[in-house]
Amino acid sequence: MPTLKDIAQEAEVSISTVSRVLNYDETLSVSEETRRKIFEVAERMKYTTAKRKNGGIGRQPRKKAEGPIRLGMVHWFSAYEELEDPYYLSIRFGVEKECRQSGAQLERIFRREDLTALKASSEGLHGLIVLGHFSSEEVERMLELPIPCVFLDHPVERTGADYVVIDLAHAAADALDYLMGAGHRHIGYVGMGKDEQSHDSERVELDARYETFLRYQEQHRLCTSDDIHVCGGTAADGFRAMEAAILAGTESLPTAFFVASDSVAIGVLKALEQHHLAVPERISIVGFNDIPTAEYLTPSLSTVKTHTELMGETGVQLLLHTVRNGANEVGRKVIIPTELMIRNSSAPLHTDTQ
Repeated sequence: MPTLKDIAQEAEVSISTVSRVLNYDETLSVSEETRRKIFEVAERMKYTTAKRKNGGIGRQPRKKAEGPIRLGMVHWFSAYEELEDPYYLSIRFGVEKECRQSGAQLERIFRREDLTALKASSEGLHGLIVLGHFSSEEVERMLELPIPCVFLDHPVERTGADYVVIDLAHAAADALDYLMGAGHRHIGYVGMGKDEQSHDSERVELDARYETFLRYQEQHRLCTSDDIHVCGGTAADGFRAMEAAILAGTESLPTAFFVASDSVAIGVLKALEQHHLAVPERISIVGFNDIPTAEYLTPSLSTVKTHTELMGETGVQLLLHTVRNGANEVGRKVIIPTELMIRNSSAPLHTDTQ
């Protein structure tokens, strides 16, 4: 595992700066460029370490493409949003790395506000990587292009469309099963309620993690509505939500919270620390995504590792296969597995904490 010192040396900043950036310290005055560099170095080092640890399992030597293959990428989020929640930063890193290893050129990056000019600007490209959630109309516009597309983190239920996703509902169930298996029966929720990533005005979908929690709540009577805190996806949102819960009365707080993203969990942990509620002795926390920050928190964050870099890799592999061999009529749907990472923010329930 890379250390803060390793990241600081690579990013050419102090260890203190790395620690404060990865912990979303809002009092730190640092440029966006420096923040981005630190997150990218942390993600790259974590990614490289994982590859080394696994011995390159699943990777086969590949020939370079015959002639340069040029790919473009469309993503719905801004650079600021990418830093607030590095989930998509990790996917992008996997895309870029796989392009380099495969000899493909990732020459242009389109943002969703550029979609009106997408047809003209995509000329000369062999394929398009679509990252994030788009409206039905935007998806149709991209599928009508004369080049193949692969969608990352967005299930496109249309025959012939290729996509790579994570089964969020199954992963959330794993986290809740773990907490219940550890003896917790009063479990709260902090995080997104509807699918905040969707830009589809035609439909409002519940976030799959939230929907899974509601199903468990109904089946197992985990909590009351007072213990469900729907908020945005940043650390500041998590802090505000948890502080409101604490101010409503610490005696009634659950013994554990499932938090729908690590960025939100960072804010939750800060609020608990400021109000002197011990983690995990009083309250256990389980996050989601396993962003680089998760390992460096105090306590280190138990979370669901989503293998986002593998999602990016796999998307590029699917797209290159289509570019080289032609599209298929059925389409390929790839679900990337998740892994529950148990660290120091969660623990079995002791009866004296109830």
